[in-house]
Amino acid sequence: MLKFLVVFTISVLSFSGFSAERIVILSPGAGDIVERLGAEQKVVGVTKSLEGFDKAVRVGSHIKPNVEIIRSLNPDLLIVSGGKYFTDEMRSAVGVKAIVYDPRSLDEVLEGLKTIGKELSKADVADSLAKSLKNEISGLKNPACSPRVFYEVSQMPLMAAGNDSIIGDSIKRAGGYLVPASDKKLYKTNIETVLTSKPDIYIWQTGAMNRNPVPPKDRGEYQSLKAVYVHVDEYDFSRANTQSFKNVIFLNRAFSDYCKSR
Repeated sequence: MLKFLVVFTISVLSFSGFSAERIVILSPGAGDIVERLGAEQKVVGVTKSLEGFDKAVRVGSHIKPNVEIIRSLNPDLLIVSGGKYFTDEMRSAVGVKAIVYDPRSLDEVLEGLKTIGKELSKADVADSLAKSLKNEISGLKNPACSPRVFYEVSQMPLMAAGNDSIIGDSIKRAGGYLVPASDKKLYKTNIETVLTSKPDIYIWQTGAMNRNPVPPKDRGEYQSLKAVYVHVDEYDFSRANTQSFKNVIFLNRAFSDYCKSR
């Protein structure tokens, strides 16, 4: 069984031939999946941070969804990020089928892709896309070394990505490994721990969780750190979807370049 269950049916509409026609997306990472399946016209509601669905109504954030607005849209399928933010009480209030999409690995992205594809009567498209994504990374070669990588989620407080995340899996697939080692998705750390872990590559993101950070190379506390700094976009890296496969290719190239420069 997968360490974190990617797709869990919260409630089931058990008639044959069901195909969702009015979807509300509360898991931002799933927006890319729905678009790649060619089903964006079925989306009637999305979170405020999810771009690309101009005709859809904004229903709050994935952390604080507005149940009344969701109900008013008469959806027949919800794609949510988990029970932590979309509770059983909320589900009962809306009263429609809901599936959880919260992958922590590339394999779980593919599982989620196929499940959403089935719900949208796009199973063949999902299968074809899954094969294409696998092929994208099948030819990657391991870098000449295995760089130690620190991934900064936010500067203040200093938060890092752990191994139980799409970021951790992507770094591993690209040929590196996270330091310090953590089995969490995200965790709070400190400057001393970062310095002690001596990362070869320091990845820092900017976005909603890390607005206007000081570039790490310009921080006085990091002057003794001998690391290559890599800047990435938060939404590209923190949302687990088809972009995650491109991220692996990007990281693999960065890791290989680092190893060659040693």
